[in-house]
Amino acid sequence: MPHPRRFRRSLAAVLLAALPLALAGCGAGKKAETLRIKPDTPATSLGSLLIQNVVLLTGPLGGGGPLAVTGSIYNGGGAPDQIQRISVNELPLPAEIVPAPSHPELRVLPMQTLQLGGPGNTTAVVPNVADLVRSGDTRRVTFTFAREGEATLWVPVLAARSYYAGYGPLAS
Repeated sequence: MPHPRRFRRSLAAVLLAALPLALAGCGAGKKAETLRIKPDTPATSLGSLLIQNVVLLTGPLGGGGPLAVTGSIYNGGGAPDQIQRISVNELPLPAEIVPAPSHPELRVLPMQTLQLGGPGNTTAVVPNVADLVRSGDTRRVTFTFAREGEATLWVPVLAARSYYAGYGPLAS
């Protein structure tokens, strides 16, 4: 059985070694750089709306056919807002928006998120874009809302493969 004095000394040494590590984490404060992590997908805010994780998806082969707009819209305000239009600025037609059963009026309710793309969610698809948009491109996308107005952001174009396979224009 170990000697009690030796055990206490060992415990004290371990605590003294761990104490600076614990205090260093607390010293970062409320403005730590790790709290400023931004997503690597386009995001913007428009009044009380936060538009984030926006990606344009082509078919799985990377071009031609329809183009899906995916992402999420969060309403942090106290009043609902409604999506009126989503357009890819270099294309002649706006996206055809088909509401999900849970959001039949395309409204973004207060303190809730409207998800674009994916099974059971609202879909926004630009019909046949031929070869005007290819995987690897970047395009300007404009979201128009009834209350908050317009927000435009640059969005990457990706093929609906791998992670995005269930979100592409042919997924529904």
